[in-house]
Amino acid sequence: MNLRPRAESKERTPDQDVNIAQNSGFLAVSAGLVGVVSYACTLLMANMLGTADYTQFAAAAMILGVVGIVANAMVPLPLSHVVAVHPEGSEERRNGVAFSVFVSCLAGIAAAAITGGVTLALATPALAAAVALAAFVIFVVNAPAGWLQGELRFTWYAVSTIGEVVLRLIFSLLVIVMAWGAGGAVLGFVAGCLAPLVVPWSFYRDLRWRPRVLLEKWRWAETSDIASVLCIVSVLVGIDVVVVGFLDNGSVEAAGFQALATIAKGPVYVAAGTALVAFPLLRTPGVKVGEVLGASFASFGQLVVVAFAIIATAPPLMSGVIVPQKYHGSLGLLPWLAASGLGYAVLMVLATILLAMRAYRRCQIGLACACLLVIGGLWIGWQLNAVSGMAVGSAIGAVTAGLVLTLLARPVLASANPGKRAGRFAILAFALIVILAVAAHLQPLLWLLLAGISGATVLAHQRGMLPHRNDFKISRRRQVGRRSKSTGRRSQPESDDISPVPAWVTRALSSNLTAFIAVVAAAFGVRALGLERGFEVWVDEMLYVRLGESVAAGQFPTLPDGPFFLHPPGYFLLEAGVVHIFRITGEIIEVTLQLRWLNALMGAATVGLGFLLVRKLATPTAAWLTAVLLAFEPFILRNNSHAFLETSAMVPGLAGLLLLVSTKEPKSKLHSFLRLATAGLLLGYSILCKDFFFICTVAPVVAAMVWKKTFPWRQGLVVTAFGFVPYVIYLTVVAAHGHFPSWVWAKTNGLVRMSGVEKSTGFTAEGSPSILSRLVEQSGHFGTSYILLGLCPVVGLLLCFSYHAGRRLIGLAGLALGAAGAYSALFGTFEEQYGYGVMVAGAICSVLVVVEIRERYPKTRKTLAVVSVCYVVLTVVLGLRTALTVDNGFVRANDWVQANLPADARISVTNSTGHFAYMHDPRFGIWPSAPLMKENGVSYILTQSKPTSQGYGYANPTMLAWLKDHATPIVTTPGPTNGETTIWYVDPAALDAAAAASVGVPSKDFGTER
Repeated sequence: MNLRPRAESKERTPDQDVNIAQNSGFLAVSAGLVGVVSYACTLLMANMLGTADYTQFAAAAMILGVVGIVANAMVPLPLSHVVAVHPEGSEERRNGVAFSVFVSCLAGIAAAAITGGVTLALATPALAAAVALAAFVIFVVNAPAGWLQGELRFTWYAVSTIGEVVLRLIFSLLVIVMAWGAGGAVLGFVAGCLAPLVVPWSFYRDLRWRPRVLLEKWRWAETSDIASVLCIVSVLVGIDVVVVGFLDNGSVEAAGFQALATIAKGPVYVAAGTALVAFPLLRTPGVKVGEVLGASFASFGQLVVVAFAIIATAPPLMSGVIVPQKYHGSLGLLPWLAASGLGYAVLMVLATILLAMRAYRRCQIGLACACLLVIGGLWIGWQLNAVSGMAVGSAIGAVTAGLVLTLLARPVLASANPGKRAGRFAILAFALIVILAVAAHLQPLLWLLLAGISGATVLAHQRGMLPHRNDFKISRRRQVGRRSKSTGRRSQPESDDISPVPAWVTRALSSNLTAFIAVVAAAFGVRALGLERGFEVWVDEMLYVRLGESVAAGQFPTLPDGPFFLHPPGYFLLEAGVVHIFRITGEIIEVTLQLRWLNALMGAATVGLGFLLVRKLATPTAAWLTAVLLAFEPFILRNNSHAFLETSAMVPGLAGLLLLVSTKEPKSKLHSFLRLATAGLLLGYSILCKDFFFICTVAPVVAAMVWKKTFPWRQGLVVTAFGFVPYVIYLTVVAAHGHFPSWVWAKTNGLVRMSGVEKSTGFTAEGSPSILSRLVEQSGHFGTSYILLGLCPVVGLLLCFSYHAGRRLIGLAGLALGAAGAYSALFGTFEEQYGYGVMVAGAICSVLVVVEIRERYPKTRKTLAVVSVCYVVLTVVLGLRTALTVDNGFVRANDWVQANLPADARISVTNSTGHFAYMHDPRFGIWPSAPLMKENGVSYILTQSKPTSQGYGYANPTMLAWLKDHATPIVTTPGPTNGETTIWYVDPAALDAAAAASVGVPSKDFGTER
């Protein structure tokens, strides 16, 4: 795969040469030291915690270990390739670093959700929350590790990883002193993650805010190939510990298995060291692949055999020193667990090298077989002999899987001549194992001496202190000069690779969490298509961005005219967090485009939550249908691509409803209370983002308490009480700062306007185009959206009569939203963004009604299927059209302004969006007529043809007609929202004549836009 065409390169100086054996051994030793310190932390917990608590902590620690391996695969390896190929300060390196950081954050969120959910099945909610936080932080801090690997700064990398576990050990001591329990111990992972952030400053110089790199498909392809493979490997490495904790929770045998499995994973540390060195070298231009592979296998083979021999033959007297007394009954499992560690190490090294060689198909086939073998071995072992049987089964499955992958990889790795001296090496390895085993049986002290000698000899050999033949030095080449542009796509797979049969895909898709992640990722990809060029900038989102910036500055949500209380601050708090974390600054249009990514992510989460909601209440097919509808629905897509409030309000609202429709019996009263309280807080935060969402969150819960006994009234009271908590806190803060009268005034005016008593905005305002004409005009883009708009109250009402209580609750929410939307359209103040909640509820309720009708009237199955498929296809077509249509007039105009507008020029704006965008620039003003332009020395004017011709904005339509005949268009961008957005240059002589004729004088005040 040629990620980028290479420019001329030059050899590195001799002191920059990389010794594979040295670095592999050094990293293996550091990884072993990390394992020792990590085990010391585990040992402290094993001695200080009870058996059940330690089992939970051990399972959580192994889960986080798996997360660490996944993070190391998903972020550092692709980034190390970019850093290895591109020089410091280059654009491509900065793009790669930006991409890795974004992926770290997104994957960290997904990891937090998955690990938290998995841990919740094994432990308490508090421990699950701690594990989720630790998983997120582990992902976030992995980009510096990839940068260090690409720079081949393995010493710094090793010190960083050691510092991480040392910090965790110190924190573990604090946990013991403070008696914080298993949850506090898990937080040690978070404390340890401070160390990897200490990297050379050149890394942070390469760090840039570039969300556009997420649109580059070749980066996702590279990362997904690596991540998918290494994720499977990491799951296989830790699945035995997690499964035994789940199947035999709280037993001494399970805890002993977990404690010994931590030690037995020693060969995996060796594999990690080899993989860290081999991957960036194999991706370095000009490298001799055969030499790298030969040296890598030689180094790995020497280290892994010694590690396996020492662990597998350790006499009980020695191994019992580091294993707590209460787990000595499990010491007989150690040889089997060491064998499984050896198999996992082979899988890890071969998978990483195949990835570096881009033999993706062979790697995937091998890992598919490994999944079957390892999982099958664990299952058969458990059935035959519980915990002991699982140890034997994991050993047989892992070793067999390693052999299968070795056979599949052999043709690809032929350049390394893996068979050369393999027989001699196998004899020596077998002899070492036999000698250590005999010594362990005869005299443990003799075993200790021989084990120490063998380990020291191999390490000395690796460090170049003994004569050897495998000390290959590979010169690394650094790219210099300008790089030509390229698509950066992967090369075609090797012709001799056969297509795999991904049986694991079906199993993965059957998991709710896996499916949720896949849905969210796909929906985010759809939203990323046209996020910055497919949706015109609106004044509302710029207002909300400024409010978020004011919160980030430590103020109340504030606009230039004072504190803002029309909407509550839920969304502004989210914006403030993003602005603060990513240090977003710049012009308002630029900041708005960057903050749209927040809404794109939350919109994708909405799709995932809708998928889970329908999957819980109906069928998997209906859930996937809902996911497609929500992902491509053009109006929903449009709202998710603007910095609007509604997207942020819908996410906690759906999450709260998802908790409420759960059909699982609570484990205890406390668990039930926590679920209800959490649901209430989520619904309350939805209201804190926008008051209007009260009607589809807390209000349906209140109605459900009396409607057909849909929701138990005691539980409903708990949800309702907690639902008001966020808003009550907000009002308390407002009152404490003396702003309550201002809040009352803002809310009163907002209610008057929303009710339709005052019609100053929306389709019912005087002079505005009718909603019917707007529907007809935009039906080509939003036809399916308008169908949902009309269906929402109808399908919501139908669901209110369902036999399923959960469906009735969703029906009440849909009915409330649909009725409110209908009232606003006919009598109140209906603005386009208000329809977002109606569209989401309409899509979910419509699918549930289809399922309901099919269940009650089976004969309608074919008709419903045909109608549903046709509607979905039409939705996808319109959604793609909406996302791919260019609609960025203001962005294009702003680009010209920033690059070309003279410093002494004066330019008029003709609508509120332009006014707000440039209100702090003295060159801009509201001078929309010829007399005003002449009076203020204006020579440029920014117009939007569509709203101006419809009577919106500040300019008279006659002014636009005059400009077309007498002015010069400098930059013009057509788009469906504003028509033609144009910057005109007006000649002074023509302007004098127009001013004398009073061309373009507005017929009414132009201080605000209708």
